[in-house]
Amino acid sequence: MELTPILGICVVAAVLATLLRQYKGEYAVMLVAVAAAAVIISVLWSAIDAVFTLRNLVVKTGVDTTYFTTAFKALGICVITGFASDLCRDMGQQTLASGAELAGRCAVFIISVPMLVSLLQTALKLIG
Repeated sequence: MELTPILGICVVAAVLATLLRQYKGEYAVMLVAVAAAAVIISVLWSAIDAVFTLRNLVVKTGVDTTYFTTAFKALGICVITGFASDLCRDMGQQTLASGAELAGRCAVFIISVPMLVSLLQTALKLIG
């Protein structure tokens, strides 16, 4: 992953958004949203090979891939939630940003429930 172009996009977008905010605030928000989406897509695109390599290693070990899948989904939820929350804050909507964060936390908890159930069942088998 090339970090320099990604950081360049962030800095250029921040400068342009600051300049645009004086004249057309709604365009500044859109510019920031597009730049942030481009950064997220670029980072995720770069991480695809690493994720597939890690998944293949998990499959080769014979470990249940459910845990890997759940962890990867949780990571995706965190990235998307952070993106939405930051955009809400940029637009001055603190309450909506907090709501987005709460929704993200709940979503991570919901997808982790099957893992918690499995862990508790394993613990019960060991105890009893």
